[in-house]
Amino acid sequence: MSAVTLRPAKPSDWAAIEQLLMANKLPLAGARDHLEAFVVAEDGSELVGCAGAELRGEVALLRSVAVEPSRQGEGIGQKIVGAMLAQAEVRGLKTLALLTTTARDWFQGFGFRLTESSQAPAALKASAEFQGACPASADFMVLHVEPVKTSLSAKLESLPVAVLGAGPVGLAAAAQLIERGMEFLILEAGSRVGANLLDYGHVRLFSPWRYNVSPAMSRLLEGTGWNRPADEGLPLAAEVVTELLEPFAKLPKVESNLHLATRVVAITREGFDKVKSRGREAAPFVIRALREGKVVEFRARAVIDSTGTWNTPNPLGAGGLEATGEAQAAERIFYGIPDVLGAHRARYAAKRTLVVGAGHSAANTLLALAQLASEVPGTELVWSVRSPVLTRVFGGGEADALSARGALGTALRSLRDSGGLVFHAGLRITRIEQTEGKLNVVGVDEHGEEQRLQGLDEIVCATGQRPDLALTRELRVQLDPWLECNEALGPLIDPNLHSCGTVRPHGHRELAHPEPGLYTVGVKSYGRAPTFLMATGFEQVRSVVAAIAGDVQAADRVELDLPETGVCSVSFAPDVSAAVQAPPKASTAGSCGTSSCGVPARQEAVEVKASQCSVAPQRQATGGCGSAKAQEAVSATASCC
Repeated sequence: MSAVTLRPAKPSDWAAIEQLLMANKLPLAGARDHLEAFVVAEDGSELVGCAGAELRGEVALLRSVAVEPSRQGEGIGQKIVGAMLAQAEVRGLKTLALLTTTARDWFQGFGFRLTESSQAPAALKASAEFQGACPASADFMVLHVEPVKTSLSAKLESLPVAVLGAGPVGLAAAAQLIERGMEFLILEAGSRVGANLLDYGHVRLFSPWRYNVSPAMSRLLEGTGWNRPADEGLPLAAEVVTELLEPFAKLPKVESNLHLATRVVAITREGFDKVKSRGREAAPFVIRALREGKVVEFRARAVIDSTGTWNTPNPLGAGGLEATGEAQAAERIFYGIPDVLGAHRARYAAKRTLVVGAGHSAANTLLALAQLASEVPGTELVWSVRSPVLTRVFGGGEADALSARGALGTALRSLRDSGGLVFHAGLRITRIEQTEGKLNVVGVDEHGEEQRLQGLDEIVCATGQRPDLALTRELRVQLDPWLECNEALGPLIDPNLHSCGTVRPHGHRELAHPEPGLYTVGVKSYGRAPTFLMATGFEQVRSVVAAIAGDVQAADRVELDLPETGVCSVSFAPDVSAAVQAPPKASTAGSCGTSSCGVPARQEAVEVKASQCSVAPQRQATGGCGSAKAQEAVSATASCC
């Protein structure tokens, strides 16, 4: 055997790797997407072996272990797998898993143990290997990795954990860190904690206090004179700030680590751009922020991103881009939830207002406008939605476990049926025109015919929000291709398939990224999906902090009991069902704890039962078969997985 050397794979190696995988009858699906975590064996100019890994936070899937058939039996595969195990230690991985149909005994020699595939972390189950690229008969094997402690990693662990955002979920993360005795810092763009909640402080949430108080925050506030709100009360968004978040922020351990008016603009690894791999796991995170117009930087061992989506609303344009003329009409477009009966009353009184959106934020704005119309002559309501199907916004009515959520949909249905507004279903807005002081909205219906809404004074855009992805541009993140949520969460939270109560519990493994130490939590972890409750975020951060602390057993124990039925979103005010005849005095606009909602239905995913390699279901993450081995000691040819 000639001298064989190992090195990281390069993009130019793909053609040779592809040939190796094909020669060993291993799947190609997803391999190229994870090339940065591949190692290749080289003999002179010839590539004679390879292996790769799909990195998913603190767990990874070993895959594509292949050796040139004519070189099998020379120990090349053993050398490659040994290198992959060493990399797993340096990366700080806790678990390395694989799927194989032919090499179980061979991998047992490295310490891998046969495990029930049902025990696989959800982050791995999102891969194509588990979704059909590998047969059901494939063996699932697991190796628990002992990370190498270096002087660099010890230095990294001496740094604080950075929590981005001081909303309910961010402060809940801080509470978990305090209880575990871990150092932390909190960076908040607003001048007060809960700044996003204060933007819609007039909103009465549909979820009662028992879902809005983090257990860890509650424990830390006990004995300080704090009065816990009644569990079944429905708070205004502002009350969540004044009665919970601000008292918690005044605790000495929190106050001393809280940086207000500090807007994070970018995150990277110290000395590493997105491309460079070797040693990046031991490099501190560098968080760049703006404070009073000046750049400040913080270093951290881990980052918990709970910045939310509130400040990046979706536009009016049906295609996801601003409608033509939308920017020019911006002064007369309100994005979010206006205080129609309070601070913004004069803006909408005696005006003709179009509300765009099929979610509960739109519903509550309409109900508030209906009340205003009953008090101020000349106030007119127009409602436009992209889809003619309103099942999600009308919700489950009396069957909803959150009575406020059910009552909201019932009230909106009553308003529409009574003729209290002009309703346009199936309108996809393309441009905004301004003529003689009025706004005209132009779009097409479901048949492609042009439709015009004319003579408008104001527009409320309640089409939901999207995450700001610019913050982590220099980090390695893995997102669902259409929801822009954490990739492993996509199949669990797709709004076409789930309501608040049907989303399966999830934790640190689903919230991690290929960038070790980076976690996205809260409503931002759901991307563009509206199905989020604060209680979900509290359990997310409990699991994430446990993982950062190294308590994998606690991190993997994820339990969450959410109320069933209805679309996750916003609240109602008392007696909301009377909105058409005598609307209530309190605002009826609302949000899903920390987000508003309104996503039109999409074709449901189709379950595909694969019987052979390379079969992929409609709803899955990218990726190919897990580790299949061109088995040197067992056979000359390895099959899928």
